[in-house]
Amino acid sequence: MITLRRSIEVSRDAEALFALIDDPVRYPEFFVGITKWEVCSEKQRGLGASFRVLMRVGSIEAGGTVKVTDWQEPRTIAWRSERGIRQQGRWTVTPHEDGSSELALEIGYDLDGGPVGRLVERMVGRIVAGNVQASLLAARRVLTVERDPAGPLHAVTP
Repeated sequence: MITLRRSIEVSRDAEALFALIDDPVRYPEFFVGITKWEVCSEKQRGLGASFRVLMRVGSIEAGGTVKVTDWQEPRTIAWRSERGIRQQGRWTVTPHEDGSSELALEIGYDLDGGPVGRLVERMVGRIVAGNVQASLLAARRVLTVERDPAGPLHAVTP
């Protein structure tokens, strides 16, 4: 299994970060490469919730159904595939004493294709790694705008 992990510092508390990553409706705002993250269970979020997930990888969409296997507010959300491409993921929020937090995203996947599959995994890995890093940057941007809705684009200069 190929596993990618990236993290970023965000000037928000753990609760604000967790609120964002715990709301699947908001994933299109920041989860780069994800083309579908729809609820497949009665449970909308939390432990046991299931989702149909697709990610654009080059010119195709790949994915399957995942189920939340670990949910600890405001620290961790983890999932594992039930159908489709074998994959797992984990969001981790680590608070800091200064009120900021670290947001980490880890994604692991296995294409199970022998030598050719390992080559494809490496090529796909570059795309997925870029999506993971871009997702963290986008999440930080969303949380920064929520903190200061006026933001730098609306600043008034004297």
